[in-house]
Amino acid sequence: MYLPPAGPNLTTEQRQELDDTFLSSDPYGYFSLRIGMVLRWADCGGDSKTHPVMANEDVPDQDKKAKKFAQFLGQSDSFFPDISPKSITTQVATDAYALRHHAAESLVRLTAALSSGMKVAEPCVWEALSTGPNQLDQVVEQLQEFFSSPEAPMKFARLVLRQHDLQGGMTEQLASASNVFADWLQFAIDLLAGHELQLNAAHNKVKHGLSVRARDDLKVSFASTPPSADGTIPLSALTGPDALDIFDRPVIEVLAQAPRVAGHRQGLELTQLRVDVPAILAEAYMIVWTHGAMFHVAAARHFGGRPNLPPQSPGALAPWLSGGRTTPSPYFCQGAGRDEVPTYQSSRWRACPASRRNRVSRLICSARIHWFCNAQRPRCSRRYEGGVSAGA
Repeated sequence: MYLPPAGPNLTTEQRQELDDTFLSSDPYGYFSLRIGMVLRWADCGGDSKTHPVMANEDVPDQDKKAKKFAQFLGQSDSFFPDISPKSITTQVATDAYALRHHAAESLVRLTAALSSGMKVAEPCVWEALSTGPNQLDQVVEQLQEFFSSPEAPMKFARLVLRQHDLQGGMTEQLASASNVFADWLQFAIDLLAGHELQLNAAHNKVKHGLSVRARDDLKVSFASTPPSADGTIPLSALTGPDALDIFDRPVIEVLAQAPRVAGHRQGLELTQLRVDVPAILAEAYMIVWTHGAMFHVAAARHFGGRPNLPPQSPGALAPWLSGGRTTPSPYFCQGAGRDEVPTYQSSRWRACPASRRNRVSRLICSARIHWFCNAQRPRCSRRYEGGVSAGA
């Protein structure tokens, strides 16, 4: 839902309202929790997979990172950063959201680096990553160019499938695997560029100065029961079976300048992003899985035929080839018991057009990367997690 703008500039009331929100956040609690989390993991036992944060008693006392941390601060050995239980939920939501975007950008940039390496005689992946375009739009344009050629299907397959797997030609199973990788690449691109709401801006605001507010005290519901004559609504109308929850999970609020429309500079936009942590992390894992497979194929190609090779992680070694395992597509959550999807609300603080053009056409969608399967894909404009996306 887009609230009506009040003019080209912030009003006094809006400035106060914005700082009422932002200065009610707890950045000290957020960073303290992150420090504490790292210390806990650093001190956990090597075989403490089930309960790692409870296994630091297995680490010799003199080797505990938390103890050395306290000593650097001139504190007693028992000192540990203050952890507020209230801040844990918002810290986890913020980090989960940032983690997924970090993984998405890593995948997109790695794909661009590897695709550009196919055009040179002596490619260097690290060089391509380090000297590639800074702007994501330029990276996406580079991918568009790569995927626009008639040879694009096999080019992409060679990025995610091992060479000896393709020696017998493209089988249905390999084609299915390549399609899933392509779907998750597309999903990563959609997160980073072209979504109707400020998804990537929220990630940038987390990275650059933590200029967001995460909160778990906001509940918004749609009620079908109309107000009574005195203007009140019974509580049962908001909690009963006819009510539809919009915000019932942690929310990240971000204030950012709206994207340009037809080349015209826009005003500030306050966006609230509902974060479903398990779903966000599942998507992050699948993006990481795709990145890991692509990275492994590049490493196998680089080290092929050489003795004394470094050990390679087996984590991304074609799990789709073992035991008939099914790998989820970016839409797997909608069909696997995930009927609670993230929801977004955007409030415009400056004059903006009533409608905004769909910017997805700038993406790689214009040069399809889903070649091998005849099944029709959902529209690219719906690629991001569903939900009530106002104005979409």
